[in-house]
Amino acid sequence: MPKTVQERSAKAAKKRQSVAEKELRHKVRPGIEQAMERIRLRGQVPTISEVLQIAIMKMDLMGDDELIEFLRCPRHEIVISENVAREFRNQSLQELKSDPGDEFIYPEIL
Repeated sequence: MPKTVQERSAKAAKKRQSVAEKELRHKVRPGIEQAMERIRLRGQVPTISEVLQIAIMKMDLMGDDELIEFLRCPRHEIVISENVAREFRNQSLQELKSDPGDEFIYPEIL
């Protein structure tokens, strides 16, 4: 006789408890979800949760320096062009002329 839904659920719950399985939840924005889906498809992995488990296991095998570099979030470098700096300075000086009570200090050029 086939097992009922309750019997299958109870068996699955008992198995999860015996291996100390925990459910983790993580909220992500659409861009991250799309990236995870692309990774899943490229890696031919059936589920996103399996992709995450594999990634965590592989990161755990990395050396400290390698892991730090891997987890470093790319930052945008802000570069102000000479034209923008000049225009900003000129407009700042123009503002100071219209309100002479303010004082200003020229920045040191490195």
